[in-house]
Amino acid sequence: MLRRINMACKFFPCHTGLEDCTFCYCPFYPCLDEKKGESVYSVKNKKGVWSCESCSWIHKRKVVDDIFGLIRKNKHERLYLKSDKTGIIVLSHGSKLKKANASLNKIVRAVRQKTGLDRIVPAYLQSYKPDLGKSIKGLIAKGDRMIIIVPFFLFNGNHVTRDIPRIIEKEKEIYPDVKFVYTKNMGADKRVADIISDMVEDAVQNGNTY
Repeated sequence: MLRRINMACKFFPCHTGLEDCTFCYCPFYPCLDEKKGESVYSVKNKKGVWSCESCSWIHKRKVVDDIFGLIRKNKHERLYLKSDKTGIIVLSHGSKLKKANASLNKIVRAVRQKTGLDRIVPAYLQSYKPDLGKSIKGLIAKGDRMIIIVPFFLFNGNHVTRDIPRIIEKEKEIYPDVKFVYTKNMGADKRVADIISDMVEDAVQNGNTY
């Protein structure tokens, strides 16, 4: 018996073997699994796009139920990050002082440990290596097809709103089949206030006075 089927959808039925419409559209798009889809040229977009028209995997009842089970079991897990084709870059401004740049490596190691993901690398906008382009190239060479760029910047200034997006646009031209995700900058996250509060409390309790 079919369930969770949206027969009112003007595209129904969009896939052969369709059993469940819950994940429309697929949260794993583009999976880049050639057993489930293929890269085609889009006349409208004038570039290659991933087509999964012939794939009904995400619409199988068992698959949907298994995914819901994982979500319930691991509420804070980001399922798409578990893909072995996803790479993450933590991007810092960069400094001419080598010691100043070492802190980013510590942060990257901490994020790897917290997430359990290996493909997390640092990059620097200027004054230090590797730059963003080189880090992107390195991840893609390892097979990553989704690159998530996290700007480790406090303020939403020109670097965040102009310079970094320009670099990403150039990289998209070089790697048209790779999906790029650009997150908000560090300072734009309300959790920064919690970090500052904790730092103040720790400093007072530890007697860090002068």
